[in-house]
Amino acid sequence: MEKEAIYEKVISYIKENNLISPEDTIVEGISGGADSVCLFLMLEEYKKEVGFNTVAVHVNHGIRKKTADKDEKFVEKLCESKGVELKSYKKDIPLICKITKESEEECGRRIRYEIFDEVCSQYENAKIAVAHHMNDQAETVIFRIIRGSGIKGLGGMEAKRDNIIRPLLCLKREEIEEYLEQSGQKYRTDETNNAIEYSRNYIRKKIIPKFENVRQNAVEHINALSGEAADINDFMEKKALELLEEASKEADRKYITKGLTTKYKSDVLSEAEPILLKFAVRALITEAGVSIKDVTRNHVDALCEMIAKPKSGEIHLPNGVTVVKESGIVYIKPREDFEPQIQEVINIPEVVMPTVSESPANESDKKPDSPYKFYYPIIGEGNYMLPDGSVVSCRILNEFDKSEIPEDTYTKWMDYAKMSEDLCIRTRKSGDFLVINKNGNEGNLKNYMINEKIPKSERDEVPILASGSRVYWVMGHRISEDVKVTDNTTCVIEFVYKKADTESEENEKSEAAEGVENG
Repeated sequence: MEKEAIYEKVISYIKENNLISPEDTIVEGISGGADSVCLFLMLEEYKKEVGFNTVAVHVNHGIRKKTADKDEKFVEKLCESKGVELKSYKKDIPLICKITKESEEECGRRIRYEIFDEVCSQYENAKIAVAHHMNDQAETVIFRIIRGSGIKGLGGMEAKRDNIIRPLLCLKREEIEEYLEQSGQKYRTDETNNAIEYSRNYIRKKIIPKFENVRQNAVEHINALSGEAADINDFMEKKALELLEEASKEADRKYITKGLTTKYKSDVLSEAEPILLKFAVRALITEAGVSIKDVTRNHVDALCEMIAKPKSGEIHLPNGVTVVKESGIVYIKPREDFEPQIQEVINIPEVVMPTVSESPANESDKKPDSPYKFYYPIIGEGNYMLPDGSVVSCRILNEFDKSEIPEDTYTKWMDYAKMSEDLCIRTRKSGDFLVINKNGNEGNLKNYMINEKIPKSERDEVPILASGSRVYWVMGHRISEDVKVTDNTTCVIEFVYKKADTESEENEKSEAAEGVENG
């Protein structure tokens, strides 16, 4: 395809999706690679026609050292040749990773978008232009399929999301290279993009080429599927919001309450088609203040099950949000202390007043000074959702048969009378210990994890049941010897740990964070 035709294809895409207006300032992310250089050239050309403002941003991650410095020099010369303002930043991503315990890819992406946002804040009508193209879209969709995403994940990256625009989503990688070749424009190559040990690079270098061997237009077809999936998802989300609105109106008609953020009539929700209920529950969770990136399939399934069943229930979610079902009404507890007060009911016959017990919110974000990855106080019987979608269930057994003590690794009975009241589910901290034998000898948790050959990279992720520094259960492993059930036990507390299915998490992060920043 001729250079002019490729350019016009992109400009048509920009106009069709209303990506750029004359009053905009476009923050151009430019690494020096082929994709971002192509986007840079096209936007600078289009600027002559439309008149918007541009500013280029380059981030040197400090990962590839001298090579990264050469990338930075290349970008400086390119921007200087076009008379474009360049804001260049240097960050020591390897050092930051050691502190945040992120991967270099995750950390670099987060830092990059933080910088983009910082630059945007300096201008009016600012938008971030990134260089994702059709091959990136296909790669993202395949990656999400493998990861276990639902219909939302198949929707891939959008041409426009919030203040992020992707003008090159209409081009294949080879079209970008053709445009640069015909323009006589050089670009930099990131050698880490060729390392197939990274999952995305493996998809890019191995899987997509095999797809195209089977069908030449495989990338275009995957993109078309992604577009249809996005349309279906948008339609279902709209219907889900309508369902929630109806359920909310029914709840408001029956009950007047104070101290509740939201409430829904459970039978209105449960009578919906199962697939629509799932979409409604996802919307309910996110509207309650739980970030979409923290919503997993386990969260959705657990809430759907609770809503469908006639009995009451309570589920604890990330970000300190709790969902309670009482007397046919689903309540959303905010992060603040929850103290609902039932007021006068409008004259409607046969209304059953819901009884909701007063209890503090499960605020996982209220952490003690120690650097826990998560911290959930046990406030009573119920299900506690951990950030990865795992579920810890708690219940009190006043009547039990000692012969039925579970031997399952993930179900544990403990002597409730021997445990402190301030129980919590959290990650480890310095000084943690557990009783390791009947003589009452104490063992350091760190040493226990080493002896159990728990990988060092996983030790900060293992949930533990504790009170202060005393560990009662290393979940998935042993319990402390001093809380084991004996002949003298009169009351048992049971905990069941259901690990998240990490291969099927519906963890739909925002596309800005999800997409790979190529070129």
